[in-house]
Amino acid sequence: MADNLTSPARRQVADPSDAPDRRVGHDPRRVQPQAKDAPADTTEKPIYRRTWFLILAAVGLVLLLIWGVRYYLYASDHETTDDAFVEGNAVRVSPRAAGQVLKVYVRDNQLVKKGTLLLEIDPRDYQAQLAQAEATVTSARAQRNTAQQASASRHSVIAQQQAQLAAAEASVAQAQAQARAAHAQAANDARNEQRYAELYKTDAVSRQRYDQALTTARASADQAAAADQRTQAARAQASQATAVVAQARNDYRQSTEQISVSDAQIAQAQAAADQARLQLSYTKLYATETGRVTGKAVDEGQTVAVGQQLLLITYGQLWVTANFKETQLTHMRVGQPVLLEVDTYPGKQFQGLVESFQRGTGARFSLLPAENATGNYVKVVQRIPVKIVFNGQPDLHLLAPGMSVTPEVDITVAPTQQAADTSHVEASPQVVDHAARHRVGPK
Repeated sequence: MADNLTSPARRQVADPSDAPDRRVGHDPRRVQPQAKDAPADTTEKPIYRRTWFLILAAVGLVLLLIWGVRYYLYASDHETTDDAFVEGNAVRVSPRAAGQVLKVYVRDNQLVKKGTLLLEIDPRDYQAQLAQAEATVTSARAQRNTAQQASASRHSVIAQQQAQLAAAEASVAQAQAQARAAHAQAANDARNEQRYAELYKTDAVSRQRYDQALTTARASADQAAAADQRTQAARAQASQATAVVAQARNDYRQSTEQISVSDAQIAQAQAAADQARLQLSYTKLYATETGRVTGKAVDEGQTVAVGQQLLLITYGQLWVTANFKETQLTHMRVGQPVLLEVDTYPGKQFQGLVESFQRGTGARFSLLPAENATGNYVKVVQRIPVKIVFNGQPDLHLLAPGMSVTPEVDITVAPTQQAADTSHVEASPQVVDHAARHRVGPK
């Protein structure tokens, strides 16, 4: 009985683990027999099957879902772009007079105030031109003084000649009066001579008395003729005096015209002198604004030309020009707040406001605008520059034109009426949802 219990067949039935595994695909040669009292399997589970990993993964998925939802909500309420840069005012300093640079008084990135002397050009050529122009002015003034003196002299000559003319005209009047008296006397003596002749024929008077009357008549006729000659002479003198007065007046008129010509020459010479003085002042270049020197491209001894850019002065407030896609401007309005992050200061955000929109895309105002009426057309989303101003420009950070900026515009905030009134742009047009737009395209 004991042998039957301990037989191999009985042990095989009593210990099922010793039976061969007849499963499909199982190789019995690879199975190692295990004793009935062998220890448990101590192999470690993979990390992704462990409980703590599964808990952490679930928490991570929940956090990722929460972050994704918040990011979606935030992104739907904000518009951002990385195509944005800091802009500012810059005045170009160029000479208005050519020449060799004598002295440069500023250096790169130096802070200068308005009216500060920047550089000086050799002024000797312009000083010589000014001296020549001033000499021309002096000569023109001397000519004018000469003409003025000649005019005064000729004016006095006119007075003298007019006095002589008046005397000659008085002489003519006197001679005419004397001639009239002589003719009257001659006529009276002639009548007396005729009466004495009639009386002499009748022997009423003596021959002597008749001869006296005849002699008196002849003498009166001679005196009348002499008076006529004196009148003619006085008239000739008066005519000569009149001609002299006319000549004196003509000379005076010429002298006054010479004064006018001298005045014009003085004005012309003075204008040339002022121009030379202005050109001399151009040899010193001063700062027109308070700012920083940028892009200095001039050194002492360098020969510069008129209009050549020597340096730039950046001044005034800075702003940001952000080139948003046209599809991002649907709900963007003037006065909406903006968070600005400059690449130079990661993690630091500045506050700003949308000030204005450019009335046109950047491609439209480029040097070579696209011509879409020819060739195959491929629609490309355009970008529109938007001007963003800082809310109080910071003083503790270095901001310069050209820096890259990432703006985030909160399009959910409605701008105040004050912001809309103080903006320099027109009100945004209202979009009308016309019924026809629903019928566009195939049905």
